[in-house]
Amino acid sequence: MSNPYSTPDDQSPGQPTLDRVQSVRALKIITFALVSGVLTFMGVALAINRGAIDGEPKIMSWIGIGMAGLMIVNHLVLPNIVARAASNRVNAEGFHDADEATKFSLVFPAFQTRHIVASAMLEFAAFMNLLFYLLTAYVGNLAAASVLVVVLALRFPTVSAAEFWVQDRIREIELS
Repeated sequence: MSNPYSTPDDQSPGQPTLDRVQSVRALKIITFALVSGVLTFMGVALAINRGAIDGEPKIMSWIGIGMAGLMIVNHLVLPNIVARAASNRVNAEGFHDADEATKFSLVFPAFQTRHIVASAMLEFAAFMNLLFYLLTAYVGNLAAASVLVVVLALRFPTVSAAEFWVQDRIREIELS
């Protein structure tokens, strides 16, 4: 059992430092806000439509469902490209001599960018489908928005996931 009153220097090597926990906490707050915003709008849309799910699909319904599929795939690809570009800007020469905490602080913003971009893509598609559900009452748009909210919630960040991703990028930078 760890001492809750210890300083980061006193903690065991397996324990995340306070700055890492706080950095990931900010991402958790952002993710929670995105999920709760979509769920709130879903409740509003259901209330306005009185829970109707008998609408006929229109062209906008199919566009929304197609956008949902596209964003589910794109949220896996595009944010990694953006994050790789951001982590490539880290100066490799001074990086090798830096301590572990400095390396983490140089690479973590790429993880933040990756997470926020991916989450925003999912949120956009969810809102689009909810808007189209509001206009057409087509259950397919409601289902697509529900799937997108679940995928967004599954992206909820953890300290261990952030540390793993950052350590992986640190190894890549050091090898280059």
